[in-house]
Amino acid sequence: MTRGFATITPECQEKFDTLKETDILDYIVFAPDWHKKEITVAESGKSDSHDEIVSLLTPAHPRYMVTKFTYDSPTGNEKRHKLVFITWVPEGANSHDNSYCTNNKDHLYRSLDDLSLHVQASKPEHLAHAAILKQFKVL
Repeated sequence: MTRGFATITPECQEKFDTLKETDILDYIVFAPDWHKKEITVAESGKSDSHDEIVSLLTPAHPRYMVTKFTYDSPTGNEKRHKLVFITWVPEGANSHDNSYCTNNKDHLYRSLDDLSLHVQASKPEHLAHAAILKQFKVL
């Protein structure tokens, strides 16, 4: 089992600050790399579709993601968003990669601020908009 913290590259914090403070980005996908013992930005971008954003998390690779999760206000007359941290540990990925991702999630999560929710997902249904929204309603 791999233990210890991965180095979080400076780009991770820079992209996160851009996501948090501007409307330029809606998501960031972070890639843990146990060979290099670091966490890097795999991709980032803008999208209006939750399904499109979570489709970037493939069954082959564990990843972390921060997304601006958009939902309707209780009155339904406006859109709101919260920053959601997702740990994607797919069942079909290499067990060593999954273990490394799991062991380093708190390190990355704690380095980012103003996150509203942490979602641990191993199946696509855990990433569905309704499933994440349900977790907010439990809080």
